[in-house]
Amino acid sequence: MMPEAGAIGCFSVDFDATRPGRLSSNRIGTRNAVELSLRYNIPMTWAICGKTAEEDPFAYEMVLRSGVEHEIAVHTYSHVDVSKCSAETLVEEVDRCISVLAPARRPRTFIFPWNREGHFDVLARLGFTAYRGADRALGTPQKHNGMWNIPPVYYLGPLSYGQSALIKKFIALCVASRSVFHLWFHPWSIVEPSPEAFAADILEPVFKCLDERRREGELELVTLGELARRLEAA
Repeated sequence: MMPEAGAIGCFSVDFDATRPGRLSSNRIGTRNAVELSLRYNIPMTWAICGKTAEEDPFAYEMVLRSGVEHEIAVHTYSHVDVSKCSAETLVEEVDRCISVLAPARRPRTFIFPWNREGHFDVLARLGFTAYRGADRALGTPQKHNGMWNIPPVYYLGPLSYGQSALIKKFIALCVASRSVFHLWFHPWSIVEPSPEAFAADILEPVFKCLDERRREGELELVTLGELARRLEAA
């Protein structure tokens, strides 16, 4: 059940560059995403991998210093597979990540690396209330083991190039059904065939479409954590 009458739009961004050679692409993609979010005043949930924030603090600072109040979420410290690690390892990963990020407030959203889920009891005990589910779906969030699953609708990557019309159709479907349009990406996944081409072909048209829908009163744009807070209140 949605807390508001209209649809909701949200973004989750997996800020991790744990594979060799991705730090540069991660920084460029972060810059483009932050600039567009500021241009269209769209808050996003940034799932930060602590190790990547340590390796490129400049890119992480772009998010923190943006003129838009983004949400800082936890993506573990070293991009560990939560479905396979022990509960003790997960707690250590979360604590180390938060220590590195030093956010203004304790994060309430957890994004599973590779979307591989597990240890919901541990995460709920650590205070997390929202996560992005592994399965893509058009619909509304559901509470699962003490946390709100906010399912993704579409992933932005190299195969998305030239697909802005399709993405806009998904937005229209979510508006018509008063559900959640949840878009997610990695900063390094939005730089092909070039950062400028991807931004012009996909990112800007999608950001502009969501902003126009918001101006028309058809949807709100919020972070995952804010959506979970509203769901709890409702």
